[in-house]
Amino acid sequence: MAAILIFRRLRSPLITLHDILERARAAGQKLAAGEALWLFAAVTRLAAAQKSTVRSRLVHLDPSGSIQLARFDEKRADDEPGYLAPELLERGAPAKTEPRVQVYAAGALGYELLTGQPAPDPRKGPGPELTGPVADLVRIAMARDRRERFGDLQQLREAVDGLQRPAGADSERQAFAALVARGEKWAGMPEMDRAALAKLIEHVSHLGRQIDAVRSGMADVQRDQQDVNTRVGILESRGSGQSVVVRSGSGFAVGLLGGILGAAVAAAALFGAGLLNPSAIRALAAHRTAGRTPAAVEPRPAPAVASVVPAPAPTTTSDTTTTSNTTSTATSNPTRATNTTPTAPSPRPSPAELARAVAEAQVKRGDLELERGRYEAAAEEFQQALTNDAALAVAWRGLGIAHLMRHDEESARRAYEKYLQLAPAAPDARDIRKAIAELNARAKIGAGAEK
Repeated sequence: MAAILIFRRLRSPLITLHDILERARAAGQKLAAGEALWLFAAVTRLAAAQKSTVRSRLVHLDPSGSIQLARFDEKRADDEPGYLAPELLERGAPAKTEPRVQVYAAGALGYELLTGQPAPDPRKGPGPELTGPVADLVRIAMARDRRERFGDLQQLREAVDGLQRPAGADSERQAFAALVARGEKWAGMPEMDRAALAKLIEHVSHLGRQIDAVRSGMADVQRDQQDVNTRVGILESRGSGQSVVVRSGSGFAVGLLGGILGAAVAAAALFGAGLLNPSAIRALAAHRTAGRTPAAVEPRPAPAVASVVPAPAPTTTSDTTTTSNTTSTATSNPTRATNTTPTAPSPRPSPAELARAVAEAQVKRGDLELERGRYEAAAEEFQQALTNDAALAVAWRGLGIAHLMRHDEESARRAYEKYLQLAPAAPDARDIRKAIAELNARAKIGAGAEK
């Protein structure tokens, strides 16, 4: 499956940020730091523009990555106590729409995004679990003494923008769409299935090396067959006094076929879990079939091992004639002597086809790493895929996404341009061009600021 993460359209309705965070906690997952900061900045920007009180259940995301902030109803019973400012628990409490109370609620959302934990008891405040470059900003927003907080949501927004340069609209949508997709997977995966999938993911990184070992072994088998063919030709050229008996089978080949079978079984298990591209499995199966029938250089089947059996000594003239005829028949037609019917060689995939299959499997692993928020690992998988097949367009797009999520905008732009060069008519080409234009504009703004 191609790496269509940023423009995927799901059939699910709007989902709240509260649901995503709850599902992540149930799945033992946590948002990446960069992703959490982008969300915090986006929600703070909306809240400041609307002068609205924030709650995680009021933040809605759709499958395309668009984000909305629903209106806060002060009369409704509050089911998120961690978002209540300390002064709301005392007599003469202000309204929940008072500016510094709104700042505390926005800080509570930042705490939940950054730590993956529910907002703490307002009477205790955040502890040492709140770490990272944004921690001080969130601590100010959640100060127990309201006088120490930001004056209003606009001041909080300016402070967040000072730490993180605002992302472009397209980049945000792409990141949030991937988050919604992960949230759907967290919701639909039973606990036992998650544990089994985690074990498969741990082993899937070894599959590429196993395939490389199989390719190396197949090359060794082909060299051994050519050597045996040469030796058989020398033995046959010695004349009719010797007969050649061809025995099929090779210890090395049998061992190699066992290894191929094991790799095929592992690939089948990964395919069942949706982790391996079907083309990679077809390539392995083709190699397994090709290994059973050695390629023939001449009309006879290519032998694996040859031995010479001396002809019996002649006793009479008639016996000598018979022996000579038998030997001549065995030598000139070894196929009849072994009772083997010649078979046409099975087509085997070329090295380029196998490299493409391996690269597609690595792209699949890169997709999984993106969905898990592990952008460094995703970039490494896509780089390995491009090492195997530099013309695989989806690998360039996946690499661009990974770089963008790592805030390496220049590398993301180059990867996107390479993707469009290889797939100019792709369905998402228009969106990618818009993203490139936005990255170029931001680069010019940054260069002007440096001057």
